[in-house]
Amino acid sequence: MKASRTQVILALLFINISILLSAYYIQYVLKVPPCPMCQYQRIPYYLAVVVLGVFFFNIIDFKKLILFLIFLSFINIAISFYHIGIEQGFFTELSSCKDDLGANNTQELLKKLSNKGIVSCKEVSFRIFGFSLATLNFLVNIALILFYSFILKYEK
Repeated sequence: MKASRTQVILALLFINISILLSAYYIQYVLKVPPCPMCQYQRIPYYLAVVVLGVFFFNIIDFKKLILFLIFLSFINIAISFYHIGIEQGFFTELSSCKDDLGANNTQELLKKLSNKGIVSCKEVSFRIFGFSLATLNFLVNIALILFYSFILKYEK
């Protein structure tokens, strides 16, 4: 049985939305705050959902859509790779990942800490099957690229 383009797009929408919902579940239900790098890794998924939705308005060609999704996955792999490198100590953190509070006294420090809320990108506060979320995101995007390539291979 061969899937139609619409079925493929709906499946891809489901996958991308499920990934985003999983991230929000971990953040809001399990109360695990994301670091800035984790938030950056969500951006390609947002763009994928928008582009997949635009497909239904016949604005973009199917093959170009799949190529764009491959491009987004490569971007996500690069971000994930950098994040994994930060976690492992191979790369330095971005300035947005650091708690550079610069307080002069205890009162000022307490005030800044309550307002700041930045989670370090080095700290792995949540794991699934022993993998950090950055590592899982890296692996998921490799699988997505393979899936997108499979779609392109069998596209007429």
